[in-house]
Amino acid sequence: MTIFGLLLSTVPILLTGIAAFMYSSSQTELHRTEANEQLLEQIQSNVEHKLATVSYMLDQAVRSPITLRSLADPALQQRRSQLQAPELQTEFQHMRSWEPMLDIMLVNQSQDWLIDATGLYANTRFPLSLPMKDLITDTLTSGWQLAPSSIFSHENSNETATSGTSCMYHIALARTVPDVVHSSNAALVAGIPACYMQNPLGQSVASDSSASGLIIINRDQRIIAHPDAAYIGQPLSAIGLQDRHNGEAVQDLSPVTYSDAFAEREVRFANADYSLTYTPSTLKGWTYILISPENTLTKDYIKIGFHTLYISMAMLLLSLLLAWLGSRQMLVPIQRILTQLGDHMIVKGNGHAVPLNQNVVSPPDELEQIRLGVTRLSDARSQLESTLNQHQGQIRTYYMLQLFQGRTSLNTMHETLCEQGYAVQLSSWQNIAVIALQPELLHHKRYTLEDRSLLLFALQNILEESITPDQQLLPIVVEQNVVTVVGTNEEDRITFSKQLLRLAEQLQQQMNEVLDLKVSIGLSQPQLFMNHIPQAYNEAMDALKHRMRLGTGIIVQYGQADLTSAAWAMTYPEALEYSLLQTIQQADEDAAAKQLTEMMQTLFSLECTPEEYQAALMRLLVRVLQVAQESGIRLTQISEGTRSLFQELHDLQYAAEIERWFSREVILPVIDIFKQKQYAQYQSISEKMIAIIQQDYGKDLTLEECAERLHYNANYLSSVFRKETGASFSEYLTRYRLNIAKRWLDESEWTVKEIAERLRYTNPQNFIRSFRKWEGMTPGRYRERKQHPERAVKG
Repeated sequence: MTIFGLLLSTVPILLTGIAAFMYSSSQTELHRTEANEQLLEQIQSNVEHKLATVSYMLDQAVRSPITLRSLADPALQQRRSQLQAPELQTEFQHMRSWEPMLDIMLVNQSQDWLIDATGLYANTRFPLSLPMKDLITDTLTSGWQLAPSSIFSHENSNETATSGTSCMYHIALARTVPDVVHSSNAALVAGIPACYMQNPLGQSVASDSSASGLIIINRDQRIIAHPDAAYIGQPLSAIGLQDRHNGEAVQDLSPVTYSDAFAEREVRFANADYSLTYTPSTLKGWTYILISPENTLTKDYIKIGFHTLYISMAMLLLSLLLAWLGSRQMLVPIQRILTQLGDHMIVKGNGHAVPLNQNVVSPPDELEQIRLGVTRLSDARSQLESTLNQHQGQIRTYYMLQLFQGRTSLNTMHETLCEQGYAVQLSSWQNIAVIALQPELLHHKRYTLEDRSLLLFALQNILEESITPDQQLLPIVVEQNVVTVVGTNEEDRITFSKQLLRLAEQLQQQMNEVLDLKVSIGLSQPQLFMNHIPQAYNEAMDALKHRMRLGTGIIVQYGQADLTSAAWAMTYPEALEYSLLQTIQQADEDAAAKQLTEMMQTLFSLECTPEEYQAALMRLLVRVLQVAQESGIRLTQISEGTRSLFQELHDLQYAAEIERWFSREVILPVIDIFKQKQYAQYQSISEKMIAIIQQDYGKDLTLEECAERLHYNANYLSSVFRKETGASFSEYLTRYRLNIAKRWLDESEWTVKEIAERLRYTNPQNFIRSFRKWEGMTPGRYRERKQHPERAVKG
């Protein structure tokens, strides 16, 4: 028991001390790495800020009037000794006040002179070490360039170059001067000493570590900045760095993605270990490198380690003491319990004491609980694997959808295809193509549009089983089509195209035999590379659009129908369109349906591309909607759906479907609205005519007089009145007058003759005949029956 207590107290303390020691060392290294990255980022920001400042000042100086005047001054062309150009020199001095290490000069190669901060010099007094034209060309195309410092110094200069004579290279940038007629080879050239780039923060570098500090290399792995100026301009391999793991010389650095930002590499130099921290820059492919010595232990690290050791030893001694005292105290009661139990208890292997005369199942101990937990975890893992296998098909379908839509990165396409199990296809396929199948459900006797999803699933399964796995990728459903990628090891594209056509014919026949379903198939042109799959997908979908003209159940390969003749001109049936619009305005459904059919037949009899058919159909739709709007009909009255009519028309794919859509979704709704408007208009006219009749029934009222009052044609009023009331104007007027006559016969004492005169009858006999015709009795008989009903009953 004592030994167990000692071990129980000793082992955790030792492990804690070791863990603390390792953690402190890792944290120290982590802090060193983070500090190096922050320093490198700060240096990079400072350097690029200085370069951007110089570039901006150079761009401003190129367009400066002082620069342009200096180039246009004819007196400068005659000077052959050191002269002064005060304004331009002042401008250069002002620029150097922003960047003291800056060297700048204006070069005129056609006139063989230059101006810098010290004056004007002829080319004969200034031998150029680097062809100025090449320098200007390189900086214009690639930005900052490494150039010899000799181009910024000359023998008659009154002041030494800013960087001193120890630096042999400058970082140079040139800008040509625009809009200069007489000096087309003039340019401003600015440079900063490469030695100054090594320590842009102004920090001192230890003299005993010549290989530590900042290194900048360009895209060609040439050194732009280095603690030792002798290495500037040389390749990276000239430093003599060796990889610490394999001992090979470091020729170049591995590329770093911008998402990682920084990378590290362990090297050896002069029998010492160093760490390279480097990061890429967007400045024309530069790489910033911070090289620092590797220290196994720093002072802080050693101090933390010793503190951890002291604390661990103290805790260990204290734990040992407490464990010894505790075990001594616990041993006495355990012995007393064992003495009291005697022979009545047994101690089982799991440590539980059970009476001999009882069969008690002991509760599971900690190890048993762990075993049960592991068992449950294993069961959960098996269930998770089963679920993942079920969703694997969905994952592959999603990836194929992304591949068809061009949303897959080219860098990861091959790797992902291999992960999906298509490594064999990638290695063997020489040509690929996309096949798109679409079921034809319009006017099908067996299937309806509601069966589309089920039929697409069936087509997908048949397609997957009909083509061997090594010749296709996973078929998926995209936009009501079944699409797949097929490939072959055949290198000849013409042969592969023939194979595609045979395969499409076999698929059509198989779909017809198995499902009794006609399908249209669109084929893309053969492609060479996997990254052309999105293009092939678009070609296959475009090929299916030819069903609009060719009909259903077709096989079309993209580019097969060449309708790009330059002499072609589409003859739009404007006369049919005009007749159709007139019929719609007249609200004649039957005539509109016939004229729509005739117009669709005329349109689709033309040799056009699907896009041209779409343009003509869009034109017809626009004209119908325009006529509706001009008649005061809003688009929301025609279509109450969430989608635009233009989008719905664009999604239609063949002629019969388009004609049915135009009839149901556009023309019939417009005609219904026109009918409602006509009904409202007719009803209003009829009400006005009835009001005139009710007001002037006692006058010599005629249809022509009503037409004159309402400002309408008499024949038009007669037609409208008959449609609304079911009777002609004269019939309605006669009936109304007879109703008035019946009321007068009941309520007044007027004679039949007086009533006839009041109702504008020229002859009482005419009134009596008309009354008998409509009421079946004479006026006198009608009055008598109303006044003496008993006589009417007897009669």
